[in-house]
This record gives sequence, C-alpha cells and structure tokens, in this order.
Amino acid sequence: MKYLTILLVICYLHQGWAMESKENKTFVATKDWQEIPEGQGIPAGLHIRINLETGKKEAKILEENNDSADNQNKDKSAAALSVVPESSGEDGGDKGNTKKPKKVKHLNEALQRIGIDYTPKEKVENIIREYRSYEELKKNFEGMRKSFKTDAEVIIQLIEEFQTTFTAADTKDSKAGLKTQMKILESFNYLMSQFDNALLFVDKGGLEQVLLPVLVNTTHSPLKVEAMRVLGAMSQNNPRVQIKVYERNVGSHLAQIIMSSSNTDELSAALYAFSSLLRKFPLAQQRILSTSGTHALISVLNRDCELKIKVKAIVIIGDLLNERELVLSQSSVTDDPLAAAQYAEITLSSWLMDRNYCDILETIISENGFRFLEAPDLLEYIVKSLNSTNHLCLIRWEQDPRLKEIFLALKERLSQSEDEYHLDVAQLLTELLRKLYGDDERLPVLYADDNKKHEEL
Repeated sequence: MKYLTILLVICYLHQGWAMESKENKTFVATKDWQEIPEGQGIPAGLHIRINLETGKKEAKILEENNDSADNQNKDKSAAALSVVPESSGEDGGDKGNTKKPKKVKHLNEALQRIGIDYTPKEKVENIIREYRSYEELKKNFEGMRKSFKTDAEVIIQLIEEFQTTFTAADTKDSKAGLKTQMKILESFNYLMSQFDNALLFVDKGGLEQVLLPVLVNTTHSPLKVEAMRVLGAMSQNNPRVQIKVYERNVGSHLAQIIMSSSNTDELSAALYAFSSLLRKFPLAQQRILSTSGTHALISVLNRDCELKIKVKAIVIIGDLLNERELVLSQSSVTDDPLAAAQYAEITLSSWLMDRNYCDILETIISENGFRFLEAPDLLEYIVKSLNSTNHLCLIRWEQDPRLKEIFLALKERLSQSEDEYHLDVAQLLTELLRKLYGDDERLPVLYADDNKKHEEL
C-alpha cells in the first residue's frame, strides 16, 4: 500500500512538469506570419496582428524594410487593422460562438469599425483653411456691434433724414426724394406700433418735422396716405400721444382732409387716424366734433364715394355714441369723475340730428340693399353698430315700414345661404329686428311700388 501511494505521487508530479513545459514552450517567430497557439507566450518585439478571415492571432519578426511585403499583402494588412471579433476572448473563448468577420477592403471602413473617424487629408486642409482664431472672431463681432442700433437711434436718424430730404429744394419734387420719404414713413409705421417708440417720436419733434409738413403742405397723395397711417398707428391706445397730437391741432387738419378729399385711400387713412385720435379721449371728442368733426363725418355719407368708406364713417359714429353711453351708464364714485363730466358734455346725438343723420343713414341702407348681399361684411359692421347701443335712430325707424322690409328681405336671403358667415349676419339682423319691432318679424304691408323693389332685392 505504501509503494502504491509513492507511485501515484510520482505520476502526478511528472504530469504537472509536462504540462508546465508545454505551456512555457517559447513561440519561435519567423519572417512569415504564424498562428499563435492559445495560451502560449510570445517574446517581445514581434509584429502581431489578428487575421479577420480566421479570427486567430498571428505574429512574425518585425522587419525595418518590409514595404514590398506589405504591398503584396495590401488586403491582409487592411484587414489586420480591423477590430477583434466580439465572440472570441483572449484566452479560452468559446470557439463555437465565433462569427467569421466581414472582409474589409478599404482603410476608411476599417477605421470606422473600431471607432476611429478617418478624415481625408483634403477635408482636413479645408477645415484648417476656414478656421478662425478667437481674436479674429472677436474682432469681427466688434465690427458687427457697431452696426447695431436701438429703435431710439433709428427714429432720431430717420427724422433727421426725412427733414433733410423734405426741405431740400432740389429733391423735394423728385422721384428719388419721394421714394426716400415713402421708405422712411413706412419704417415709422412699423416702429410706431410700440408704445415707447411713439412717445419718443413725438418728443423728438416727429409731429412738427415729419407728419404735419406732409399733411399740410404736400400734394403727393401716397405720401399723405402713409403719413396718416403713421399718425393712426402712434395715436391708437396711447393717451399721451393723443394729447400731443390734439395740442398740435392735428384733428382739424384731418377733418379738412375728410371733407375735401375724393381719393379712397386718403379718406380711408384719414378716417383711421381721426378715429385713433378721438377714441377714449372725451376732451378731443367734445372740442373737435362740436366744430368741424361731425360735419366731416356726415360729409362722407353724403358724398359719392365707395360704400366701404361710408360704412367706416358709420362705424366710427356708432362707436363714439356707444363709448359715451357706456361710460355714463357705468360711472360711479370709484371712476374718474373728470372723464365722466367730459363725456356728459359731448352732445354728439344732437349734432348728428341737426345734420339729418338718420335720414342719410336710412337712404344708404335703402339704396345699397343688393350690394349688402354681395358684401355681407359691410352689412355686419352697420348692424353691429346699430345693435351695440340704443341708437338714436331706432325710435324713428320703428314706424318706418320701408326699412323693416329691407332688413327682413336681407335676413331671409342670408338665412337661405349655406355659408356659416352669412348665417351669422342673418342672426345679427334678427336681433336688430327684435330691437326695432319686438317679436313681430312679419313683412309689413307693402305699397304697389314697394312690391317690385322687394322682388328685385
């Protein structure tokens, strides 16, 4: 038994020595690529690669002049730069899961596989050529900042430029001068939409140096139209500017243009500026409307001009009547007593009745019944203006069968339409008819001449 144990120990030691000698067997490299057995050590200074066709490690002696060999094995060298397959480990990997890698034919593709972005030399040179240093970028940015201007600086510069162009004798009537003035006014129209810009424009003399000279002295219609648009934009919902405009008697100039002009664009722009000046400004309403303002609005209704201009004047009158009534009906001790007192002094209704406003309005509605069917938006403006308040003409129209006939005919025609907008206007007419005639919406008894007019409508 003792001898048997000794024999087994000797066999075990012999087997271990054999395995150790096998594992420590040195790899003998040559000038040719050789496969490195698994687990075998290799000496330093060898050229090592992974053959992507076999997935095995290979090594050879590192030669200084091996250009010819590399040229002959160009495809293999490109493949040697590729990544090691994911399925095989360095030691003892599962050979059954090893996937055969794809053969790479181009260096760029091989580098991308191992996560290296290869950039061609030409592209690198272009990047270097286009590269700018921080100092250069800073210098360019400083140059750009010099061209930046605030709105205030732009407004001041435009006022000076317009004054120079407008007063120059040699450019006042020239096409180039007028073109420059138009561009400046268009720029002002854009800038005046901001509250502070409008105040700055007035404080820097824009009214005296730009707008008033155009309104009073120039005869060029487009220039005058653009100036009134600027005036309307700067006055709208800007009480401080409204006061400045009122103090310079601009309202009288606008009223004069409304009474004397026959140009549609001029009338439209003048009514816009006139309305912007008067809205929510009771002092200006009392002073201007009591003199020439009411007469100017009525003159538009009596004039041979486009229907949309007349409707615009009707809407302004209706809004001013509604504004006064609304303030007086809702006034209390918490409201501004001065504003309520100023609105109380406005007797626009009396001024309108003295100029036969209701008869004029009835004539406009009667003569343009068919045109309202073609332009229901204009009819909507009139009906909304009449519905918004207890209009001064409603009591008089209650006994007028002709006007009731027109409103009912318009309502019936619009109600038959499939257009949703037409139906909305018809609903507004229904509300107006109820306000005028109560629930009785039947057609009144028509005279013989009226039957024919109703059929035509």
